[in-house]
Amino acid sequence: MKAARYATLTLGFLLLVGLILGALGSPLHAAGGDYPNKTITIVLGVPPGGSTDMGARLLAQFMEKQLKQPVVVVNKTGGAGTVGGYTVASARPDGYTLGYFPGSAAVPEVYTYFYSAPYSSNELRPVSRIHAPVISIAVKADAPWNSMKDFVEYARKNPGTKFGHIGKSTTQYVIMMSVIKAEKLNLVDVPFDGDGSMVPALLGGHIPVATPVLYVIRSLVEGKKLKVLAVALQKRAPSAPDIPTLPELGYKLPYVSFLGLFAPKKTSDDIVKKLDDTVRKILDDKEFQEKNRAMDMPVDYEDAASFEKYLVHYKTTAQAFFKEQGLVK
Repeated sequence: MKAARYATLTLGFLLLVGLILGALGSPLHAAGGDYPNKTITIVLGVPPGGSTDMGARLLAQFMEKQLKQPVVVVNKTGGAGTVGGYTVASARPDGYTLGYFPGSAAVPEVYTYFYSAPYSSNELRPVSRIHAPVISIAVKADAPWNSMKDFVEYARKNPGTKFGHIGKSTTQYVIMMSVIKAEKLNLVDVPFDGDGSMVPALLGGHIPVATPVLYVIRSLVEGKKLKVLAVALQKRAPSAPDIPTLPELGYKLPYVSFLGLFAPKKTSDDIVKKLDDTVRKILDDKEFQEKNRAMDMPVDYEDAASFEKYLVHYKTTAQAFFKEQGLVK
């Protein structure tokens, strides 16, 4: 009798221990069931006010609408975006700290010639590829060139022609070097610390061509002070359907800019899927589409699995480009 009672108590104790251990062993899975139930933070590695910041804030606004929880954007600048990247890479993987990053923060190991980062892309988990910033090749409105062909012919006859960019680690530099290589031109690159200093230099005639983000110069284009010869996208931007893309003009680009949503590496599959599904619903929202178009930020969506594959391609092609340029340590 005592033996039977002891066995029953022992079995009950073991079942209780198993339930406790099971609950403790899968905290993220348990959290994923009612996720989200508090504020989500989206971290940026850039200052407020630019197209990346505005894209993130628009995304946050519509995430709140879908998830019924506050979504706040926090700017953590420094280290070419890697301060923000490390904030996410080192965060608790519970879905409440996310990042909205370009390549420089998402795959920092590609850019070791320019800066070092305390993390790598292996410590981030791709959630969704969302935007493709529109990088333009722009000239003054009264310039004699109305196409890339016109400018290339001029540059071929005038070696040493200058072009503006915002750093050799940026897509702006990559796209111009792709044109230079394809056309065998001899251009001189002039770096600036951002579009804010590059555009005035273009307007002032200090450089004949520059590579600003289209959103930054939209009012200048509409005001007939600048004109755009081409954009660095795979297909034409909905907000600029009359401007040709470099690929359609025959220029092969190693890669184009992207902005995507990232989470810490060990974030659960359930949470990543919920976030990716949320992004997909947002992209179908007509109000979001209209506001997005006004910001010159074309949607370039890929789900988590496809985005992860793209990042492998991005890393390979970017490293090959920088190696060719002699910019790899």
